[in-house]
Amino acid sequence: MIRTLFEIPIPYTGITIPIYAYGFMLMVGFLVVVFVARIKAKAEGINPEDISNLGIYTIFAGILGGRTFYVVQNFDAYKHNILDIFKIYEGGLVFYGGLAASIAAIIVYSKIKKLPVLKTIDIVAYAFALGVVFGRIGCFLNGCCWGDVCSPYLLWAVTFPKSVDATSLIDGSPAFLHHLGLGLVSVSDSRSLPIHPTQIYSALGNLSIFFIINALFKHRRRYGEITLLFCVLYSVMRFIVEIFRDDNPLLFDGLTISQNASILVFAVSVTLFVIGRVKLKGQKRLS
Repeated sequence: MIRTLFEIPIPYTGITIPIYAYGFMLMVGFLVVVFVARIKAKAEGINPEDISNLGIYTIFAGILGGRTFYVVQNFDAYKHNILDIFKIYEGGLVFYGGLAASIAAIIVYSKIKKLPVLKTIDIVAYAFALGVVFGRIGCFLNGCCWGDVCSPYLLWAVTFPKSVDATSLIDGSPAFLHHLGLGLVSVSDSRSLPIHPTQIYSALGNLSIFFIINALFKHRRRYGEITLLFCVLYSVMRFIVEIFRDDNPLLFDGLTISQNASILVFAVSVTLFVIGRVKLKGQKRLS
């Protein structure tokens, strides 16, 4: 866990500006998405500059949607500390909230700029999977989205350290605080129990999704299919990863909110994909 990558000193003031790992990796992920999407847009006959401009609106919409979903899901932790809602650099974005807000932003922007909506969303979805990889690495460095306790003999098991603030009060990591609250560790312990590195599971899962989509992109039969394919693959991957996570409470039918959302997204995406293919039966051109 490396929450602060480095600090930038301000000359003659004695003040330094911390560069947080989570925010830095989100920025890297955003730049990767824009770079890859620009290349794909040019190949698809869309002005890359429109993709760059779209990226700015999409990132703000995604952060707003993801944070809103997270705060609603964990409202008890914020109802007495409203200002903590704005501490995004500490982590706390729910993917599905960000996805919904991002899609809305893409649709609105595409309509305003008279871009082909489904084609544009496909281009962004193609690059988005790769960008999420860097976001999940940021989660790992930040210590959020931690996994469930596992066997210490699991070769890839990880532990997160106890950290203290300037007054020597324990302020992290999230996994350590969680285990401390459950009585699994004591204040004298220096690290959490061994847990699944679910952030890395997610990163590898999204990297796999990117390569699958990249291989199937040229075989799409209808604009919008790449987006639906991404949603199908992501929902399956996210449902499985949630089994090994320990930061989300079980709410409905013994499943987390994200697992319930994954089931819904999977069902809707598969249905729309099949309906689209049935309508194109006998046609060979992309439409």
